[in-house]
This record gives sequence, structure tokens and C-alpha cells, in this order.
Amino acid sequence: MPSSTPPESAAGAPFGVQAGLHGLTTLTGGHFGYALKAGARIEDSAVIHNTSDEARTFHVYGADVTNAAGGGLAPAQEGQKMAAVGAWLKLGSEATVTVQPKSSATVLFSLAVPVGTPPGSYLGSLVTALRTPAVSGGVNTETRIARLVELTVPGTADLQVTLTELEHRPADGGEAFTVTVRNTGNVLYTFAGTLNVIGGSSARTVPLTPTGIYVIPGGSATLTGRLADLPALGRRAVTASVTATVPGGVAKTVDSNTVRLSYFPWLIATLTAGGLLALGLLLVITRKRRRAWLRRRAEERTALRALRRELRAGNPPADAPDEAQAGGTGHP
Repeated sequence: MPSSTPPESAAGAPFGVQAGLHGLTTLTGGHFGYALKAGARIEDSAVIHNTSDEARTFHVYGADVTNAAGGGLAPAQEGQKMAAVGAWLKLGSEATVTVQPKSSATVLFSLAVPVGTPPGSYLGSLVTALRTPAVSGGVNTETRIARLVELTVPGTADLQVTLTELEHRPADGGEAFTVTVRNTGNVLYTFAGTLNVIGGSSARTVPLTPTGIYVIPGGSATLTGRLADLPALGRRAVTASVTATVPGGVAKTVDSNTVRLSYFPWLIATLTAGGLLALGLLLVITRKRRRAWLRRRAEERTALRALRRELRAGNPPADAPDEAQAGGTGHP
């Protein structure tokens, strides 16, 4: 028998949504899961539980699901053009449902897979929205609960995983890495990734985040990781490795390009080279000054020897006439 227990309200919302056949034909967590051939159709229902003390009016609609920018999945906004499950899911009654306080209401819907739909995984959602009127000049707020609709069209599963170039940049004293996973096959999968680092005393791995989120066919997700404790001198080779796993099925691991990092203490080397250059210049200048001083000393010694020779010969230097004349008029 379907469960009649009201589900826990999402994010404190005053209502909850449960699959009509919860526990029989649905995914865990009250979501919907089907395996339908192209051209097939199925009917199901959702139960809306109003846990508040007043009547509430809800709007229900089908939506495609896309990969959110920050990771994970998000339903398309109402009014957007739906291309897959959001377009194939049709409500069996009015899209607006009023539920009395502490009561429940059942919403019927059908899911019809168009003829010619290729095999693979398709993800959509059944969205139940509660709009709260503006109060005192404020703005309207809307609380939404989206139950996933996972559809598998049987056929040959094609698990394809591609990675973009592994990019890196300095960050917080380390190196930040980024790589994007793209689902180019036809099956829904989750993934987990690591950075494989070779170099130094031993190889090591660094986890990439986020992990364990869904990537729909045609979707993508960006992973990031940070490599810390880098050496001042040395080399490292870094490769991203990502394993994609089909729920309850096969797995596939792919590797990115290898980024090669070289580390050298340029500041120390520059300061050392600058110090050596300054020392060399000082030595050159000192040597030139010493040579000039030695030349002056040699010239002074030569002049002194010449002066002594002239004095011994009784010939005073030509540049001292007064002293010579005074010497001639002295005592005999």
C-alpha cells in the first residue's frame, strides 16, 4: 500500500509532497523513477500535504532539470521552454490546487515518451510551488518543492565522460586546479575526482569537489581542488582523474592532461646574484683604487730618489731658488 505518512517539509516549508506510490514505483526520497520505451505512456500521482493551520493554494507543473552552476541539479523555471521530461509530463487536472488545513490532495499526471526518443537517461521534475502574498509593501515569496522524475528509455547505454583541459593558478600560498566534466553519453551518472600528484618523496592524491552529484546527458559540472605544501625547489606533475558511475550500473574512469610545475626560489636567487654582483663591483672598484694608489706611491718614491740625488750633488731643486740663494750667502 502507498505510504500515507506526510513527508517532512522541505526547508521548513508549511507543506510536503510525496509520490502517490511511494515505496512501490519511485526512487528513494519520494522521487519518481520509470523505465519506458519510446512511444510508451504511464500515469502516476503526487500527494500534497498542507501541514499549516490555513488553506493553501499550490501551483503544480512539470519542468526539465539542468546542472546548476555551483554543482547539483535545478529545475527549470516555469515559463521556460521545456525540451524533455518537462514537456512530456502532463497534469491530469488543473495546475492550481487548494488544500485545506491539515489535509492532503492528490494530483494526477501522465508521462508520455515521444516516438523516436533515443535510449538513455532523462531527468525532469514535478514542481509544487506555494506563493506567499506580499505583506506591508514587501515582495511575493515562493517556496518550491521539486520531486525528481528519472526516466530511462531502454536501449544501448553509452557512458561517455570527457574532461576539459586541467587549468591552474596560484591561490593562498598553493596552487588551485579546475577541470570540467561533460556528459557526452546518454546515461545519467554521478562522479568523483582526484588530483594525482607525482614528484617529491612520494606520490599523493588530493580530492576534487564537489563529488557525488548527478550529471545529466548533455550536462557538465566543474570540479576544483587545491594543492598545498608546495616545495621551494622541485618539480611536480599533476593529473586529474574522474570516475563516473551509473547508479546501479557500470563505472568509467578518465584522466586529464598532465600539468607540470617547476618551483625555484627566484627571490633568494635574485638576492644572491645581486649580492654577488655588488661584491664583484666592489672588488673591481677596490682593485682600481689600489692600483691608482700604488702608481701614486711609485711616482712619489721616484721623485724622492731624484731629490736625494740632487741634494747629494749639491744642486738644489730648480723649484726652490730662495733656498739655494740663502745657502750661498751663509757662513763660509
